[in-house]
Amino acid sequence: MKFRCSLIFSIMLTPVFVPAGFAQIFDNPQNLQVLPKDISPQELGDTMKGFALGTGNRCSTCHVGEEGQPLTSYDFSNDEKEMKIKARAMLKMVNDINSNHLQDMGESRLKVGCVTCHRGLNKPWLTADTLNNAADEGGADKMVEEYAALRERYYGTHSYDFSEFTLSEIVKTRSGAGHNDQARALLDLMLEENQQSFMAHFLYGQIDDEDRNNESAIGHYEKAMEINPRSKRFIDPRLEKLRGPSE
Repeated sequence: MKFRCSLIFSIMLTPVFVPAGFAQIFDNPQNLQVLPKDISPQELGDTMKGFALGTGNRCSTCHVGEEGQPLTSYDFSNDEKEMKIKARAMLKMVNDINSNHLQDMGESRLKVGCVTCHRGLNKPWLTADTLNNAADEGGADKMVEEYAALRERYYGTHSYDFSEFTLSEIVKTRSGAGHNDQARALLDLMLEENQQSFMAHFLYGQIDDEDRNNESAIGHYEKAMEINPRSKRFIDPRLEKLRGPSE
């Protein structure tokens, strides 16, 4: 996983070499409205490659041309596609952030790019956005299916965050919206991956406590306290309440 992640970042940060055979594609560009009009073919090629890697899009997303056909057949100067207009607007936004806002904050060495928000994705949704939308559309089963697909494809990359903190926040969102079944489904996934997850056991205890599943709540609270003994001060009162008066 570490190798895969490092490889992706290396691709993002390393200038892309444009073979001599493709020089004609980037030579004498027409209709440049945001990029410098005197940009070199090599710089233009690197820039376009960076856009594709950063956003997960293909050349045909913005430019008039048929996917799978040689790039020499593309009409790069054509403004027919709406996505190309949007891309220009986003590039202006990036330039404004780098040239003005970051400068105003004294961040002269910090630069943002397409990949900063998109993280290699067409739509720069966060993990929470994607899973919450899936749950809203198809309930717990759809959310679990989406999670499995994302993890299979993106785990170890910078595209989605599968950390315990992020998943715990999604659990709270689903539970807060009255969908404890969906919250439990995600907690089950967290515990499949890490039985020693304090947050998963603690949140499970809270949800079972709320639903009056006392025995299960006690078990999860006790496990959470075993994992993190410092939690005793705030879990003990919950356990006492669940157990009721001692005989």
